[in-house]
Amino acid sequence: MVMKTRAEAKENLEAAIAFIPDRYTKGVEKADWITPAKSDQAEKNYADGISKAVAEKTRQKAIARLTNDDWKRAAIDKGAGVIGERIRGALDKYDSNFGPIYEAVQAKVKALPARTVSWRDNITKRLVPTVEAWRKAAGKT
Repeated sequence: MVMKTRAEAKENLEAAIAFIPDRYTKGVEKADWITPAKSDQAEKNYADGISKAVAEKTRQKAIARLTNDDWKRAAIDKGAGVIGERIRGALDKYDSNFGPIYEAVQAKVKALPARTVSWRDNITKRLVPTVEAWRKAAGKT
């Protein structure tokens, strides 16, 4: 059997970058993700996997293999270049999902009593109702 070298395999993958996005899009368009994802078997698999991970402490073990600097470096390398565009792409969804919540809270805040010199009164009469308004508007009563 003739095998490609590691460098050849990398070159082949690099050459495929030009047509992978189109193939990816076509595959996604044909896929049915929701049906199997919401099935009883999928829920059981998820619960079993979580239980196993908790019992074996796999999260804790994986975290122990890293340093805080590893996390920072990966977060900056992977996130800084895309965060602005991802936010820009989600602005309409943000507006439709968060806008009504924000407006409901704004209305509540405008109706709050004036600030006083008592921090305790301000917490009770202004902060608590504001937090309650956020929770209610978000459907978390």
